[in-house]
Amino acid sequence: MNENSDSIQPDSPETAGLAEPSQTAEVPGEASADEDLKRRQFLQKAGSILVGGAIVACPLGVGLVAVADPLIKKTAGGLKVRLTVLDALPADGVPRAFKVIADKVDAWTTYQDVPLGMVYLRHTVDGKVEAFNASCPHAGCAVEYRNDEAQGQHYYCPCHDSSFEMDGKINSVETPALRGLDTLEVDEEKLGSGEVWVQFEKFKAGVAEKIAVS
Repeated sequence: MNENSDSIQPDSPETAGLAEPSQTAEVPGEASADEDLKRRQFLQKAGSILVGGAIVACPLGVGLVAVADPLIKKTAGGLKVRLTVLDALPADGVPRAFKVIADKVDAWTTYQDVPLGMVYLRHTVDGKVEAFNASCPHAGCAVEYRNDEAQGQHYYCPCHDSSFEMDGKINSVETPALRGLDTLEVDEEKLGSGEVWVQFEKFKAGVAEKIAVS
C-alpha cells in the first residue's frame, strides 16, 4: 500500500461535486486516529534529531580531546632544565636562586623565553645538591633566603610571614603554610658530570599534600 494512501486527494474537476454525502462525512474516531498518526510522526522526527545530534557530538568530543592531549603530555612530569654547573654553587651550603626560563610550546604556538618560576639550589653537608621550588606552598608567593641573628639561615615568605628551615621544613608554628617547601628532583647522572639539571614542577598551593599541577 502506498504510504500516502491514507491522505485524501483533492477532487478533480471531472469528479468535483459528484461525491456522495457519505464520502465527505466525518467518521467518528477518525480525527483521533489522525492525531495519533501526527503524534507518532512528531516523535519519530524528534528522535531522529536527537540521534543525529548525538552522532555529531561524538566526533566533536573526540576532536577536543585530541587537541588538548598534546598539552597534557608536554606538561606531565614537569620540565627537565639545566640550571647551572656544580662549581657555581657555594660549598658552604648557602643557597642560590635560579630563574627557570624556557620555551613553552602548546598545540598551536611556541612562546620563547617564558619565565616559569624559580628554584633554590644548595650544597648539602653530604656533598649532594638540594633543590626547592621557590614558591611558598601557602599561596604561591616567592620565598627569600635570609640569614639574621634571630633565626639564622632560613627561607622566608614575606606575604604571610612564613618561615622554613634550610631543609625546607616549617620552623614556625604561626605559619599558615600547611607543608614545607616543595623539593625538586635533581638528575644524579648529570650531577656526576658537573651539571645541575632539575625536574621543575609546580605544586598546588594551600593544601597539605604535595600535588603536582604542571
